[in-house]
Amino acid sequence: MSNIGFVIDSLNGGGAERVVLNLTKKIVELGHVVHIFILKDEVDYKIDRNIFKLHVISDTGKVHPIRFFNKRKLAMLLRKKIDEQNIRFDLFVSHLEVSDEVTKIAKLPNLYHCIHGVISKFIESKYKNTQGFKKFRRKYKYFYKMKSQYDNTKLVTVSQGVADDLIKFGIKPHSCTTIYNPFDFDVIRKSANEEVVGEDNYIICVARFAKDKRHDLLIKAYAASNIEQKLLLLGTTDKPSDEEQLANIKNLIRELHIEDKVIFKGFIANPYPWIKKAKALVLSSNHEALPTVLIESLILKTQVVSTNCPTGPAEILEGDLSQFLSPVGDTDALSVNIKKAIDNPVSITSKHIDKFVAKGIAEQYIELSEVH
Repeated sequence: MSNIGFVIDSLNGGGAERVVLNLTKKIVELGHVVHIFILKDEVDYKIDRNIFKLHVISDTGKVHPIRFFNKRKLAMLLRKKIDEQNIRFDLFVSHLEVSDEVTKIAKLPNLYHCIHGVISKFIESKYKNTQGFKKFRRKYKYFYKMKSQYDNTKLVTVSQGVADDLIKFGIKPHSCTTIYNPFDFDVIRKSANEEVVGEDNYIICVARFAKDKRHDLLIKAYAASNIEQKLLLLGTTDKPSDEEQLANIKNLIRELHIEDKVIFKGFIANPYPWIKKAKALVLSSNHEALPTVLIESLILKTQVVSTNCPTGPAEILEGDLSQFLSPVGDTDALSVNIKKAIDNPVSITSKHIDKFVAKGIAEQYIELSEVH
């Protein structure tokens, strides 16, 4: 039996957070113990605390007014909380950037950083100017690379595309292992059996209202497709920039005169019934890592349309599903594929999804806990 600790910024409504919860459940089912440490007290998902032990490091994640010292104090509090458990941990995995930094400062044993995003695209989108890009490129290369023979920085990437991007970006860790995100097919299908009330005959997008999710591209492509189905948008606005993006999207919908066809549903803790009932799910992002919503849709046998963004979609939509990949930013191509998915859907079978079964994914993490 292994004792495994996951460290993540919070358990808000994001994709990485849901991955941690899904992975935890399957690892516990296989007879191991999981502790989840969150840096701030935000829990949006419905959780069963009998499955794992949840530890809150701080109320807000801000325990010092200066960022440099804030991360060091969080690291100290995290280490204290871990020591209080009075057990030997066989593996720690951090998720998301702040937790990566805090756990490394805390010098946790057998530590892996799980990279959920495409670092190069993240920096390009966030820091457009050359000076800012170069600064943060240096930061990431310095943080994640192996600095000496005594530095055992180890990474897990959620797709091979993410791993390839790291290498191309110049990051050279001690080790880099690709492990796909876990999916409990039975739970997803059972959760999808809840009744959806009030909506029928629609396509769906499940994504945070962030700029790189490209809802603007989706709206334009949807309008151009001229399909009869309505468009349902499920998602959160976690940052002020997301609120601004949402306002822009609503303005675009008014300009295209499709207010009566686009429906905003906000954050829904269980999106599976909505996905299952949809005629198709559309992802329009500029970049992803391993977009879980595509895999969940296929598990529910819902047709999928996606931009062929780096990275992930091309590793998911293979074979006869690859025809529904569109070039990034191409409104016309995305529009054509939306209509094609409605008019000529592909039969989705086990061959499309077997590599994402949760048990096999969880076993790969357990193997990491056995290597020191």
